[in-house]
Amino acid sequence: MKRLRKKVLGGTSLALSLFMLSACGSEVATTTGASVDTSALQEKIAGLEKKLVEQGAKSSEQEQKIAELEAKLNELSTNVIAVGETGGQTPAASGNNGSAGKGDGVLITFAQYEKLEVGMSVEDVIEILGGEGEALSEAENMVVYNYKGTAGNGANAVIAFQGGKLLTKAQSGLN
Repeated sequence: MKRLRKKVLGGTSLALSLFMLSACGSEVATTTGASVDTSALQEKIAGLEKKLVEQGAKSSEQEQKIAELEAKLNELSTNVIAVGETGGQTPAASGNNGSAGKGDGVLITFAQYEKLEVGMSVEDVIEILGGEGEALSEAENMVVYNYKGTAGNGANAVIAFQGGKLLTKAQSGLN
C-alpha cells in the first residue's frame, strides 16, 4: 500500500510538473531565436493524466477486492475454528446431530427407553431406538431429541446428548 501511494504521489508530481510546463505557453523560445510547438508535449501530458486516472481507478478496485477476500478469509477461519472446537465435526450439520425440527419418525417404547444408559454414544442409542428422533435444540456440542411414544396418547421421551454421549433422558406416558 505504501508503494502504491509513492507511485501515485510520484505520478501526481510528474503530471503537475508537466502541466505547469505546458501552462507557460504553447511555444517556447530557443537559444537560436526560433520557436518550437509544444502541442506534442501537451498530448503526452494528457495521455499521462489519463493513465494516472486509470491507475487510481484500478487501485480502488484492487482495494475493494482485497477487502472482499479478507472477509472471506475471516469467515473461513471462523468455520475452521468452530470445526476444531467440536472435535472435527461441523456443529449442527454432522450425521449424528440431525437438524432441529426434522426427524425420521421413529417411535419409542418403554422397553427401548429402559435400555438407554447415561454415557452411551449417539450411535448406540440410534441402534437401540432404530433411528433419530426430532432434534429439538442444538447448541455447540449439545443436541436434544424428542421421540414420540408408540401408544399415540402424547407419550414421548426426551433425550439429550453432549459431546456425542447420552447426557440425560426423560419420558412421559411410554408403555
